[in-house]
Amino acid sequence: MSGPIAPESPVRLGVSPEGIRKGDVILRFPSLDDVDAILPAFTDPELREAGNLPAFDREGLAGSIDDLPVLAERGRLLALAAVDAATGEIVGGGTLHHLDSERKIIEIGYFVLPQARRRGVATTIARLLSEHAFSLGIERVAAYVNVGNTASEGVAERAGFTREGVVRSMPKPDGRRVDKTLFSLLPGE
Repeated sequence: MSGPIAPESPVRLGVSPEGIRKGDVILRFPSLDDVDAILPAFTDPELREAGNLPAFDREGLAGSIDDLPVLAERGRLLALAAVDAATGEIVGGGTLHHLDSERKIIEIGYFVLPQARRRGVATTIARLLSEHAFSLGIERVAAYVNVGNTASEGVAERAGFTREGVVRSMPKPDGRRVDKTLFSLLPGE
């Protein structure tokens, strides 16, 4: 019998200062200069509902920006702005959240602003987040999509996720509970 088993190193969320890139999309930490561009996702009820995003006003969103690196470091949330690499325009965002470092599972979220839709941006965000998660040691990426959100279901499928079924009574940021379709992606898929 050998000595005590050393604990596994925890998965650490984060990105380099320049972010991560796939094709024409860069995912990076948002800055205060990005608040006005990102704000519609948190104030428009339709965008917020589809993206399962919390309700923020401008002040609340701006106030949360400085906390994002700390939340990532603690494994709570990696929230990133999606930027068009050619123009520098904010086109959406993506998150890695609900990290289970023991089982090496994480959830993703994504949203695309209306002016950037139908260009494959959401699929690129979902794939880029997943590939980044795998590079950090994650073994399973989950996407929970509100039942009936066919646009987001299509994004998950185009990004290579497998539909697993409906999970009942999942929480939303506003406290309501809804049924969601679970999709997953494993390394190498």
